[in-house]
Order: sequence, then C-alpha cells, then structure tokens
Amino acid sequence: MASTVQEPRVERSVFLGFVWGGFAVAIICCGLRCLARIRTFKKLLIDDYFVLLALSLVLASAITWQIFVQDMYYVLAVSAGLEMPGEDFSQVAGGYFKATLAVIILFYSALWCIKISFLLFFRRLGNNVRGQRRIWWPVFGVTVATYFACIGSIQYQCLVSSFEYLATNCATPAATSFQQITLKLNCAWDVITDCLIMLIPFSMLKGVQMRWHRKLALGGIFSLVVITMVFAIIRTALVGSDNKTQPDSSWLYLWSAIEASVAIIVACLATFRNLFSRESSRPQVEKAAAPGSSNMFLRGSGRRIKMSDILDSLASKPDHGGSGYQEQSEDASDAQSSVDNHGHGIYSLYEVPRAA
Repeated sequence: MASTVQEPRVERSVFLGFVWGGFAVAIICCGLRCLARIRTFKKLLIDDYFVLLALSLVLASAITWQIFVQDMYYVLAVSAGLEMPGEDFSQVAGGYFKATLAVIILFYSALWCIKISFLLFFRRLGNNVRGQRRIWWPVFGVTVATYFACIGSIQYQCLVSSFEYLATNCATPAATSFQQITLKLNCAWDVITDCLIMLIPFSMLKGVQMRWHRKLALGGIFSLVVITMVFAIIRTALVGSDNKTQPDSSWLYLWSAIEASVAIIVACLATFRNLFSRESSRPQVEKAAAPGSSNMFLRGSGRRIKMSDILDSLASKPDHGGSGYQEQSEDASDAQSSVDNHGHGIYSLYEVPRAA
C-alpha cells in the first residue's frame, strides 16, 4: 500500500480547524437566513428545511472527523511508510474506512440537499412564469439521478471489507485508477447539475420585464452557484492531479468539508436580497407575501410607502397648493403601471408581509 499512498499534506490541527471553522460560518449564515425568512414570511419555507438538513449532515461529518481524525493520520502514516504498524492497526484501519464511507455519503447528501433547495427556491420564483415547469422537472430529474450515481460509484468493497481484502485488492493500480476516474466523474456531475439549475432562473429573467439594474442584481444572486462550482473543480484538480497514486485523504476530505460548507453559505446568501439590491430613486412596487394579502408597497428614497395610505391621501384632497396631491398621484400611477407591466412570478423574490 505504501507505494500508492501519498503522505498527508495537511496537519491534524489544520484539518479540524477548517472542518469546524467552515461549519461555524455555515451555521451563522443559516441562522441569518432563518431569521430573514421568519421576519419576512413568518415561517420557514421548504427550501429552508433542505438547507438545515444539509447543515445537520455537515455537523454529522464534523463530529465523525473529530472522533476518527487520529485514526486517519495513523493509517495514512503507516500506508505511506512513515510509521510501523502496531498490533491494533488492522482494527483501527477497519474503523477508519467505515467512517470515511459515512463521511462520503454525508458529503454528497449535503451537496445535493443544497441543489434541491435551490431548485425549490427557483420553482417558487417562477411559479407564475409561463413554461418554467417544462424546464424545472427535467432538471430536477437529472439532479436526483446524479445523486444516486454518485452514491453508487463509491467503492464500498474497499471501505467495509476486511483489512486483508483492502491490502490485497484496493491498493492495486486498477483500484487507484478507478478511484481517480470516479472522483473526476462525480465532479463533472456536480458541475453539470449546477449549470442546469442556473438555467432555470436565467430563463425567467429573459422573459420578465424589469429594469436592467434589477436584472443585473438578480443575475448576480443566481450566479452565486458558480462559487460552489469553482470549489468543486479546485477540489478535484488539486486532489486528482496524479492518476498513479491514491488521493491524499487529508487533502481530499479537507476540500470536501470546505465545499460542503461553502455550498450552504452560498445557499444562504442567495436569499438575502437586501445584500444585492440597491434602493432606486424611482419607487418600485413590491407585492405582499402573506397569503390573501393584497397591499402593495412602494420602495424608494430609502423608505416604504403603503399603497392604501396613498389612496387615502388622494381621497382627502389636501389644501396646500395641490403639490402634494399631484406628487402622490404620480407615485400611485407609477405603481399601477409597474404592476401592469411586470405582473407576478419573479417578483415573489421581493415579497414582503402585509403590515399589521
């Protein structure tokens, strides 16, 4: 085994630091996401629960590494010829390989939970956009199929079998080559599904009448998925650069932990619309998100103006030169025009609850 196993490139403390540090940032982002959703919708939506599920999977992976990290470095050191195996080596190695199986399944499950969360998020945005379901369902089907393909490509026999089987059959050039191929293939599926998911919101932007600066802001939000794609490519490029040796497990699982945490962070950032949309000098119309709500809001000059307040002021016909009446009338006309032109669908991203 020593001839095909690389020496650990990451120290134990650094490895655990990135694993727990990434989880800490992810849980902060999830907390802010949940707070924003509860303040806006008074509840969590189904895509939020998939993000929370992904977070719990990352936590389970971090706990697993906390328990088995010492065993991983012991097995890597012996396999690379840096240490002599002790009497308990076969038992320790067997436990470590079973732990890596759990971590791999948790990793892919967390990534695909984020993909499903994005799909549900975009489905809600395009609920009233014509033709979106014809795009959404095929992408959803491909996403689910690739998840099972990734899970099915795991070398189970090299992770749950006896140590004697591992030493005899899982350190051969053929086994190493298969591991490198599946690593690159799974990366390709990861990137391809992300690209397909991005097609959904960009196809909505193409058919929706909207000011160019808001389209750019939404395009920036939708393009956040690219960040996850970049980390997936970096992970594969750095780990799978040598087809003749088995990937360094410390390096592979470090980047896997980073990618999973980044995916959660990106999913949370995509829901913080205030980080990406600037206040416009011209009022914008926002539609209430609460079920059955019909109040609209004008957002402009850094404040919100309730539509019903404008209508009340129009009915009162104030007596100060008519300037206030004319200005508010223009605002109301602009609001109604914006509603007529833009309609529904993608504006659900900017939904706000009805004021009490």
